[in-house]
Amino acid sequence: MTRRPYRQIVVFARGGGWGTDRQVDGHDRVAVIRGTDFAAVRSGRTDAVPRRWEKRTLIAPRRVRPDDVLLEISGGSAARGQSTGRSLFVGPDVLPAFDYPVIPASFCRVVRFDPEVVDPRYAYYGLRDMYLSGRAGDYENQSTGISNFQFERFLDAELLRVPPMDEQRRIVAVLAAFDDKIEINDRVVTASEELLRAEFDALAVTSGGTVPVTAMVEFNPRTPPPDRDGAPYVDMAALSTYVAGIDSWSHRVPRGGSRFRNGDTLLARITPCLENGKAAWVDFLAPDETATGSTEFVVMRARAGVPAQFPYFLARDERFRGHAIRKMAGSSGRQRVNAAHIAEFLVAVPDPARLAGFGERADAAFAHLTALRAETRVLEATRDALLPELMSGRLHLP
Repeated sequence: MTRRPYRQIVVFARGGGWGTDRQVDGHDRVAVIRGTDFAAVRSGRTDAVPRRWEKRTLIAPRRVRPDDVLLEISGGSAARGQSTGRSLFVGPDVLPAFDYPVIPASFCRVVRFDPEVVDPRYAYYGLRDMYLSGRAGDYENQSTGISNFQFERFLDAELLRVPPMDEQRRIVAVLAAFDDKIEINDRVVTASEELLRAEFDALAVTSGGTVPVTAMVEFNPRTPPPDRDGAPYVDMAALSTYVAGIDSWSHRVPRGGSRFRNGDTLLARITPCLENGKAAWVDFLAPDETATGSTEFVVMRARAGVPAQFPYFLARDERFRGHAIRKMAGSSGRQRVNAAHIAEFLVAVPDPARLAGFGERADAAFAHLTALRAETRVLEATRDALLPELMSGRLHLP
C-alpha cells in the first residue's frame, strides 16, 4: 500500500495573521480562527472567534476555503500534556456561519490538499491520528516558552497511507458519521443553553426589587469531604467558556482545593479565566459523591427554593461577571476575586411563578443535555479507537 509524505499531497500551506483591533486604511474586517476556537467552531459557535482588521492584500492568500484544514503550529500546553498539531476540517457548514472572510490566526496555518490524490477529509483524519497518537509531539521544539510545530520537518517525515480513492471515501464515511452525530449533539447542547439563557435574562423583567445574591446562592458552601482513597478532580482546563458540561476529569488522592457535588456551579476566579467566561455545571458525579478541583474555583450552590441551575446562568450573566471582574485584586497577571466580594452583588428577585417555571424547564433540558454529552463521550471514544485501525489499514472496510 502506498505511503506518501505529506509534502507530496499538500498543494498549498500558508501561515495566518492577527491584523489589528481597529479599523485602518487598507484593512478589511475578517474572522480569525485560533487553535482555541477549533472545538467551538465544530459545534457551530462562531461568536467568540475574534473579528479583526487585516491588511487587504494579505486576506486573499490566507482566506480559508471549504475542504481546507487549519493546523495549529504554535502554542500547546506542556502542563496539560497538550502538544501543538491540533487541526480543524473546514466542512461545508463552517464558512457560511461567519459574517466576514475567515483567515487562520498567526499561530495556525491553512493547509490545502491535492484532491486528485487524496480526499481532503481523509488527509485531515491522518492529521488527527497523528495528534491523538502523540506523533505530533515528535515535530515540536521549544522557543521562549512556546511550543512550535516544525511544519517543514513534518511534511517530509509524516507518512500517510494513501489507498485508492474509493477506499479513502469509505473510511471518511465511517469516521464522518461519528463526527456528524457528535456535531449535532454539540449544536443541540449549545442551542438549548442559549434558549435557557434568554429565559433567565427575561426573569429580571418581572423583578420585584433586588436582594443580595447570597439570599439565592451560597458561595463555597460546606460540602462533605471526598473519599480519602481517591476522588474525581477537575482542573481549570475542563471548564468551558460557552457551555455548562464538564467532559474531562481525573481521579487523585484529595490534597485540598475546592469541594463540590452534582448540581453545583464552578466559576473561575483568576485572570484571564474569569474574563474569558470559564464556568461549569457539575453533573457527572455519583449520587452523594464529592469531587475536588482547582483552588481557583468559586463554588456556587442554589439555596432552598431556588432552581439548581440558577447559579450557573448567573455565572454566565454579563452584569454578574462584570461585577466579579471589577472586584479582582492582586498583581498584574495573577489577579483573583474573593467569594466574599462576589457576594456583594445585588440580584433581581424574579416573580415566583416564573422562577419555578424556569426551574422545571431547566431541569428537563439539563437532564437531556447530560444524556447527549454522555452519548458524545461514547461516540468520541469509539471514533478514536477506530481511527488508527482504519488509517493504518489494519481494519479493512468492504
